[in-house]
Amino acid sequence: MSDKAPAWHSEDLGEIAPRILGELQEVKIIRGRPVVAVDADEVLVHFASHFAEYCEDRGNQFSLTEYSLDSALRGPDGEALTREQILPLIWGFIDEQTRWQRAIQGAASAMASLGKDAQVVVLTNAPFKVRDQRIANLADHGISFPVVMNEGGKGRALHWLQDQADAPVAFVDDSPKQIASAAKHAPDVARFHLVGCEMLKPIVAKSDDATHHPHDWAEAEAEIRDHLL
Repeated sequence: MSDKAPAWHSEDLGEIAPRILGELQEVKIIRGRPVVAVDADEVLVHFASHFAEYCEDRGNQFSLTEYSLDSALRGPDGEALTREQILPLIWGFIDEQTRWQRAIQGAASAMASLGKDAQVVVLTNAPFKVRDQRIANLADHGISFPVVMNEGGKGRALHWLQDQADAPVAFVDDSPKQIASAAKHAPDVARFHLVGCEMLKPIVAKSDDATHHPHDWAEAEAEIRDHLL
């Protein structure tokens, strides 16, 4: 979702942090086998629409007009919430609802199909403290693949995955900034800009750095197969 949100969404953090590198190494990439690296929020599972319900259940008003949560929230009195008021809602949602996020339509079946022919890695920027909840939530939806809890730009992690695989790599993300990070650090990776949430489709700017712009997972799977297999 928003790249203006908490620190795990921040800009490129430099070299791969030891913890993230350790998680990447645990994936045990098979050399010569294609890789599909896929984001979670708004690609595999819903964030914005679920977060809207969470906030409204607490008496707030939610109206998303840009790819950021900063301007989306108003209190019961209609007054815009400040950043200091929004952050506890974001953290509360992450702590309480990561385990229960709903699946994006078509994501699970596409992952299951692609997983038969490629190595699938979930490269998510959710905070590390909810790693177990994220893994359990994805597994509930039938998405049981290695999960790497990234921080900042994903380009360097993608470069590492490509180097280890020495095979075609596809990257799927809803964030134009993450697509740009991939273009910068792993330019040979095919970059699929996919926004799975209907609420966000009219809001998220089309990424100029993407090599593909699938509308949904049916299109994405077909395009990934054309590229990888």
